[in-house]
Amino acid sequence: MSAPADHHPEIGVMLYDNPKECKAGWASIAGAEAMYMRSHADLANHVIWVTNSEFSAFQMLGHRHVHNLRGTSFFRTPLYQMAADLGIPMAGHFAKSAAQQLAKIAMRILTLGAMAYEWKPGELFNADALHENIKSRFPRDTLPNDPRLEHALRSAYQTDSAVSRADFVPNSIFLTLRMNRLLHAKNILACPIPDDGWGYLSNRQLPVNAKERLAMCLNSEAPVLAEVVVDMTRADAAYGALAAFGQKVASRMVLREWVSHPELIWLAQCAPIEIRSVFKSTQYQPLKHALPTVLSEDPLLALSYSAGLLAENHWTALASDEYNRLTKKRTLSSRAVWLRAADRAFCFALAKYALDQGFAVTGYSSGAVRVRVLRAELLHVLSFAIEHGLVCPDLNRLIQPDDLQSVHSG
Repeated sequence: MSAPADHHPEIGVMLYDNPKECKAGWASIAGAEAMYMRSHADLANHVIWVTNSEFSAFQMLGHRHVHNLRGTSFFRTPLYQMAADLGIPMAGHFAKSAAQQLAKIAMRILTLGAMAYEWKPGELFNADALHENIKSRFPRDTLPNDPRLEHALRSAYQTDSAVSRADFVPNSIFLTLRMNRLLHAKNILACPIPDDGWGYLSNRQLPVNAKERLAMCLNSEAPVLAEVVVDMTRADAAYGALAAFGQKVASRMVLREWVSHPELIWLAQCAPIEIRSVFKSTQYQPLKHALPTVLSEDPLLALSYSAGLLAENHWTALASDEYNRLTKKRTLSSRAVWLRAADRAFCFALAKYALDQGFAVTGYSSGAVRVRVLRAELLHVLSFAIEHGLVCPDLNRLIQPDDLQSVHSG
């Protein structure tokens, strides 16, 4: 059982007037009436405060080292994105109400998190990010004792896909279309993962014929990790670029020379692939750390925004790397590689649908697809979202009378 409720901290939200300066702003504890604070020093010290501080300011001002301050991406989804998802205005005089509404959501996440996992006093929400906090609830990963396998896993690990740098087009808008977070988490966690027993097949041990090599890997009943050469010059004209092999949003990846079994299956549909060598596990096995009962027993929780955020952080905890204090390096489990590949496979399928509808896809990851659309297409986006069971930003605030006029005249 988890620790008694009175051992859990209170939580609040602090919305700075200027997220770059991080001085005065509106603060609310658990959704109570917001108070205007001159600085973070005035905030109650027994409360954990999730702030809208920009990442660079949070680091440079030393707020990362303040025991009860958390950055805007503590829940993975930044506070401004949470507000946009729910149609909560944040600018100007709306900040007071926004702080209260976001603090209420934060409190619900804390309450669900307290019920979902076992905590000792002082452990809940004590990490820089919620998924890191949840990861501490699981046993330490069993990591490979083979430098070649460790390198292969690192090379196969891709957290997100950046398709292109979409330039701004007049009368256009960028949107994030998201699958239901809780249902997506269930789909990800239902995917089998490799057993820890791996064997290596060198180039000489594989079939000579290239097509037979690929077929052997694609049809394998056991997990494979393949060293590949992807010929993007002969990739599918429509979907080759969409695959975004080795293209991330924030930073350059390590050289993508390896792919996991799930990624190989859908990547082979987009571009010719040459197999050079293979790691092969003994068998697939079910994932041990399913969603906590509190998130999985009531189907109506799929309608809860707070439950969705907690579920997303749960699967992300299982799909993230781990810092090894002995080697002082971040290491990866095969489970993390497979879950990330599964997430990108689900997102790639959705991105294909979006591309087929004429939307400009700019990237995808974590159960969401990012698109650029013309304002005249917003009603089309809404129909697309309804058809595929997606959550999109509050379009009522985005659709203007001229957009409706253009649809009727068309």
